[in-house]
Amino acid sequence: MTGFSPKKLPAPENWGEKLRQARRLKNLKVADIAPKINIRASYLLALEEERWDDLPAGLYGKNFLKEYASFLGFNPKEIVMANQEMIGLSPRNPFSQKIVKKNKFIVFPKIIRNILISLAILICFLYLIFYFKKIILPPELKIISPVDNLLLNNQTILVSGQTEKEAAVKINGELVLNNHAGYFSQTVNLKKGLNNIIISAQKKYSRERSITKQVLAE
Repeated sequence: MTGFSPKKLPAPENWGEKLRQARRLKNLKVADIAPKINIRASYLLALEEERWDDLPAGLYGKNFLKEYASFLGFNPKEIVMANQEMIGLSPRNPFSQKIVKKNKFIVFPKIIRNILISLAILICFLYLIFYFKKIILPPELKIISPVDNLLLNNQTILVSGQTEKEAAVKINGELVLNNHAGYFSQTVNLKKGLNNIIISAQKKYSRERSITKQVLAE
């Protein structure tokens, strides 16, 4: 009578199955291992089931494999090498860069973000320069009357002109009111001979703009 000798089940050739069996021999669940090696349980299951599309792109998947293999007692270099050989026979590298789906592409490229931030800062800086110059620059001042080098027989003359509405106008040092459009007018007494009429305009924080008109009264 031929004796019966039990046969050992052949070791799985699939490295994903090797990981699964090693985990079960340790009587561990994926959920128990995940927090210990800081890898999501879904990634560990993807390694066991060889679902490449569910793994992160680049070196992350390979590093996950090393960590998981080392935890289960395998030599991580050996199992990664074996995995690379299998990858060479497959049409697709599971650890190659994956194409991100359009509906998941929500991360804005850093270089574009930095350019937009720089442009925003530049626009704010230019606006502050423009606003500062507008504050300190002297206001526009246009003299309508009198004209230059005027000769008169009268002892008075009407001085009129236009400036910016928020500017204060003075004629020979005396304040003159202007209307909402910046127009102003004032009658000025003349003395016999050459008269210098100084018209000035100045905003609250700006420099003063001054124009001098000479009138000869006979």
